[in-house]
Amino acid sequence: MNIKDLELFITVAKLGSFSKAAKALEMRRALVSRRIADLEIQLGAPLFTRTTRVMALTDSGKRYLAQITPLVSQLNHAGDVFKHRHDNVQGKLRIGLQPFVDKLIDKHIANFVHNYPQVQLEVFIVPGQHQDIKRLNLDCMINAGEVSKGNISKQKLMTFERKMYASSLYLEKSSVIETIDDLHYHSLLGYRNAEGVLEHHWHFQHTNVTANYKIICSDYNSLYHFCLGGAGITLLPQIIAIDAVENQQLINVLPELSAGFTDINIFSPKDAALSGVAKVFIEHLCEMVN
Repeated sequence: MNIKDLELFITVAKLGSFSKAAKALEMRRALVSRRIADLEIQLGAPLFTRTTRVMALTDSGKRYLAQITPLVSQLNHAGDVFKHRHDNVQGKLRIGLQPFVDKLIDKHIANFVHNYPQVQLEVFIVPGQHQDIKRLNLDCMINAGEVSKGNISKQKLMTFERKMYASSLYLEKSSVIETIDDLHYHSLLGYRNAEGVLEHHWHFQHTNVTANYKIICSDYNSLYHFCLGGAGITLLPQIIAIDAVENQQLINVLPELSAGFTDINIFSPKDAALSGVAKVFIEHLCEMVN
């Protein structure tokens, strides 16, 4: 059981709201809700009662809160003993981030800088090609999908699912979408990956669509903003669309369909040993994200 989840539970219990806890911790509300639900599954009991107006601790939740609050406090104080070791981690670190990936982990990078004040960090926004590592002398690069060439090591950081989205503005002015075949009458926005490969077909669980694009982009940030502006329908990582969906700016079109899952990986040169700073950075990211 992760101490971060216990700290999250304590914060939700204190503030009495997923939304307030999410705001206080600078997290997405949906992520807060999911992690609390996962904790309840692990414990085998509900911690909160949820209604449309009120959220309160259950009896089990009250007992659990009373038990873990002093324990979490003790664990945090115990960790203070080792904080001076962070000062021993020092040096320069050069990392590359693919567009849109930076927005997923920027808070974790900021936390790393705070915890390791002797590290000088230089960040490059890169397309995500294997040449970027050598060209910019990067310690590591974080991007979605694979790096097809080069002597590169890979470590999985997280996974995201892609689904179809359109803005409410676009859908109000367009024909109704009831089946996958209706997409042929709509403006589609396409993605070309870092290796230059265009996604000619949208593959779903039991079918696929040949896509004739109005706009083609090489990064998800651009797709997101074009979609948000009403340019058409596109496939987006659910993790970057979730806030706009909650705010009803984007609509998940045919939500039963999924275009599959993609990993976000940390890549580093295989022919060169990772520096101590790079190792600590990668360990930090993996711990924070998971």
